Amino acid sequence: MAKAIHRVSVVLRSVETLPGDIRLLELADRDDWPLPPFTAGAHVDLHLPSGRIRQYSLCGDPAENTRYRIAVAREAAGRGGSAEVHAALRPGQELLLSLPRNNFPLVPSGRVVMVAGGIGLTPFLSMLPDLTRTGRDFVLHVCAKAPERHGFTAALGGLAPGRLALHFSRDGTRLDLAALVAGLGPEDHLYVCGPAGMMAEARRLGAGLGARLHLELFGAGEATGHTAYEVELARSGAVIPVAAGETMLEALRGAGLDIPSSCEAGVCLECRTRYLAGTPEHRDLAMPAADRHAWLTPCVSGCAGGRIVLDLPNPDAPAAG
Repeated sequence: MAKAIHRVSVVLRSVETLPGDIRLLELADRDDWPLPPFTAGAHVDLHLPSGRIRQYSLCGDPAENTRYRIAVAREAAGRGGSAEVHAALRPGQELLLSLPRNNFPLVPSGRVVMVAGGIGLTPFLSMLPDLTRTGRDFVLHVCAKAPERHGFTAALGGLAPGRLALHFSRDGTRLDLAALVAGLGPEDHLYVCGPAGMMAEARRLGAGLGARLHLELFGAGEATGHTAYEVELARSGAVIPVAAGETMLEALRGAGLDIPSSCEAGVCLECRTRYLAGTPEHRDLAMPAADRHAWLTPCVSGCAGGRIVLDLPNPDAPAAG
């Protein structure tokens, strides 16, 4: 049986426009009851009026339990979610959120080196209060095209000297990520969130950091495969064909399997499924590297061979009670 997906009803209390075409939304319970707690680096799924579901980092202080804050940059080439937030959401509207989830948690010890590109600053805004309260050693590198595209100046104004470095590519102060990685200490952890190009560079340059490299990217993974393959259900031996251009999730659902999912973009990990044999093509954006030897995300993952075996029942099997 698919696991329950819990949602929270909230009211959009206010909308603030920030530089860089960013909307800052404040969400709260209609009667001002405390909201479910979250940890630094967490995100929620926002259910939009159109039915779209999009993931946004919580960028407020985790110690504040009566409001959530999320920031949404308008993406001209996006999939429509940010455009809907900017055009359709108004204070007073009721919206649904998922419970907070965290694929980007702070490690309990070690120096924290954060690199934020554009709207990728948002998860770090929830980390800064925790890091400051606990006296942790940290530095935040903020990257943008120009100062006027940096929409969170006020939120960063209280950082102590040496804790914040601003990098603007238009002014010639672009971050040298290779030099930054090369200069990390043996106990330093590198956290990166930003556009796809930055994330790819961080993944390449930081490969030797192992578990000390932490990446967070919200966006659509590549969902479709180039060739057909088969999915075998280990508990029954049933075989389901996946056509070229079809996602594994679509094929499984077409065969009658109820697979829980939310973003269907390789971000939320709601559809995470154990595989037992075969070679998956991982295209998700959030799964820890250590988990990829046993798990895949059928919403975007493919198969490098002719068949992959999943730890799933027969689609005709009765649901567990």
